[in-house]
Amino acid sequence: MNNLLSYDLFIFDFDGTLFDTEKYHNKAWNNALSKEKNKNIVIELNDYYKYFHSLIPNNSKNYLKILYEIDNYDNIYKKKQYEYEKIIRNESIEFISGAEVFLNFILNNNKKFIIVTNTSSKFINIFKNKYPILDKASKIYTKEDFINRKPNPECYLRICNEYSNEKKIGFEDSLIGIHALYQVFDITPIFVYNINYYYNSEIINKYNNSILTKNYDLNKLEHNLSLFNKSNNKLFIENILNNNINELKNNFSNMVHIISQISALIKNIDNNNRIYLSGMGKSGYVCKKCASTWQSLSIKCSYIDLPNLPHGDFGIFQDNDILILISNSGNTEEIIYILKYLKNNLNKKINTISIVANKNSMMEELSDFTYILDNIVEGDIINMTPSTSSLIFMALLDGIAINIKKNITKEEFKMVHPSGSLGKR
Repeated sequence: MNNLLSYDLFIFDFDGTLFDTEKYHNKAWNNALSKEKNKNIVIELNDYYKYFHSLIPNNSKNYLKILYEIDNYDNIYKKKQYEYEKIIRNESIEFISGAEVFLNFILNNNKKFIIVTNTSSKFINIFKNKYPILDKASKIYTKEDFINRKPNPECYLRICNEYSNEKKIGFEDSLIGIHALYQVFDITPIFVYNINYYYNSEIINKYNNSILTKNYDLNKLEHNLSLFNKSNNKLFIENILNNNINELKNNFSNMVHIISQISALIKNIDNNNRIYLSGMGKSGYVCKKCASTWQSLSIKCSYIDLPNLPHGDFGIFQDNDILILISNSGNTEEIIYILKYLKNNLNKKINTISIVANKNSMMEELSDFTYILDNIVEGDIINMTPSTSSLIFMALLDGIAINIKKNITKEEFKMVHPSGSLGKR
């Protein structure tokens, strides 16, 4: 059992994962609805799973409203909870097959288990009075402990923070639960399989990196764990970050050259002139952030909003000011218009510098200086979301400012940045 016992913390849902209670929730709904409507109402277990375990928001409310004309869901839910409490107080609820043996296996091997459930602490206390093994849980989280209930992953993210050093494995039996668990790649996801469950096929197909267990069979679970790979989600996240690293490496020599060249241009401008940074869309936000960094280093630099230039803001420029423009494609229509106007119409000489990631672009033809990065591959699967390119442009612009002010002292920096933790250093 080396794979199984490599985990430090075992995390369990409650209803349907440890205890066979789903049929009693179903029964409680039937009792509450029958009393509400003064007639016998039977929601079959399969329909209960379908509508009450759905990921569609308000699916159970809509189901009850359409089929049984229930307008006040909160009221009928309270009645259902009352019926459920009567059931669990008076009936002997069975463990899910193999669950009690598995809990004892965990405890006998000096491992910890916790419970994370959407049920209330009131109901959990009823079970604790009847089943002493629950007192051995390191902690039981109930719906009162969280703002957002499953399928929101808040509960599992909280556990990851509170048990950050433990290797974790989690067990869920429902679509709602597995959806919450699957989003948190620090926890190995286990689907507790019930042959009669409505959403079996959807879980197996959609959450295909979850490990399946029937009856908590130790040998099969150990075998399945030996075949387990990192979750697709974790691999995807790692690919995003590796892409950033690789693209920075691919453009490293270009970036060194660009920082050196633009720094030299800026160092030799007249003190009366200003530097402006700009771009469109996400590139504009990058420039706005970087202009703030330049200002904190006492460089006379501002962000300028390109769409407003043709509406009077061209008047901000003086002869020999520098305008640095960034664009991944180098063919951004709004920037092309601005460059053409500066070159052919404005009666001032503005030094235009473009940084692009595309050879033979329109911006290259219209700018005084153009610096070309190698084609940047974005981090998303469609290679369209401005992400890696934004990171590289930000690193470039910040690098230029830091290089220009490489001899700045702490005293000089604190003079313009007296507040915050930086100002207190």
